[in-house]
Amino acid sequence: TAYMQPIGDLLHVSNQSLKDAADFLLLAGVPLREPVSAQGSMVMNTGQQIQRAYMDYQMGLMGTPWSHELDDVEYQRHVAQNPCRYRYTEDSSAATTTSNKKD
Repeated sequence: TAYMQPIGDLLHVSNQSLKDAADFLLLAGVPLREPVSAQGSMVMNTGQQIQRAYMDYQMGLMGTPWSHELDDVEYQRHVAQNPCRYRYTEDSSAATTTSNKKD
């Protein structure tokens, strides 16, 4: 992970390995100008929000994990049967859940 400063207009990336290939993904957008806290796969504004997100994930509120070997049809069926019940509201800066799970 690389964090860049909002100055300059040049980004130079190189792979100095003579043997190994490298993949590179650059995501860009409008600066948030907010605090950023990251842990594992979660990125939020505070450590407390990250801990809450991990609890919500473990309770299945962000959907249910799936086999990465599913084809497109099987994946769509899985998502339909296990919808994400996690909603983030900007005004409260807190996650809420909905009870739209189908039995």
